[in-house]
Amino acid sequence: MQQRVIALSIPQYSAQRSRYSIALIDVVAGIKAIGIWSRLGWRDTKRRYRRTVFGPFWTTASLALFVLTLGLVWTNLWGQDPKIYLPYLTAGMVCWNLFSAICTDGALCLISQERLIKQLRISYTLLACTTVWRNVIVFCHNIIIYVLVCIYSGTSITWATLLFIPGFALFCANALWIAGLLGAVCTRYRDVPQLVGSLLQISMFLTPILWTPEQLKGRMVLLADLNPLYHLVSIVRDPMLGIAPAPLQWIVVLAITAAGWTLLIRVMTTFRHRIPYWL
Repeated sequence: MQQRVIALSIPQYSAQRSRYSIALIDVVAGIKAIGIWSRLGWRDTKRRYRRTVFGPFWTTASLALFVLTLGLVWTNLWGQDPKIYLPYLTAGMVCWNLFSAICTDGALCLISQERLIKQLRISYTLLACTTVWRNVIVFCHNIIIYVLVCIYSGTSITWATLLFIPGFALFCANALWIAGLLGAVCTRYRDVPQLVGSLLQISMFLTPILWTPEQLKGRMVLLADLNPLYHLVSIVRDPMLGIAPAPLQWIVVLAITAAGWTLLIRVMTTFRHRIPYWL
């Protein structure tokens, strides 16, 4: 890690405006410090898999075994074509694993850096960026599984596949505010990480990851339409399948992004100065 931190130099305003300025500087400075959080992400990834033979590919192998087993069993139970269901399942699980890992690691992103936060004036957003980047690295490894499944199923690349770029950018923008918000809240309430883990397990079965929205009938269709996680995953998964996401999904995700960043800045404005004491 470079021997420097993101210093917060704030002009002297009123108390409320000063805290708002600090929150904005924290966010902007943290995101701009790409040289720091990118190195921290690589370092954390190497340290996590140090002295292993396959490194992060252990996660990839575990996901591949899960997708293969579940795909073969459920295609027989539901009478679906494996060459259609397996790409859908794999793309969904790759995206969901990224989201789940960011939520789990994000809840601990500030707690795990307690000594650093107490010793230095560091951007908390920088630590959230490190968490997101570290899991994006693992996501890139997991993409290998999807490529192999696409070769097996003959999934073709279309112009809609290019929508993966803005879709993934929006996904990461939401992942960043989620990691930052959970990190701040968990410094005060230490039960939240366990709650997040439980909610993620339930949410995976309530979100069209293992099943498709077309399988729902009647009012149960609302289970997908009113689920924000469905829209968040779809803007990444659909382009991977060569399908353009519906305009409604882009609108919903953009609304979630705006609301989430507003909430994060509001929380950081009010509680940022208390985080070192909560730690």
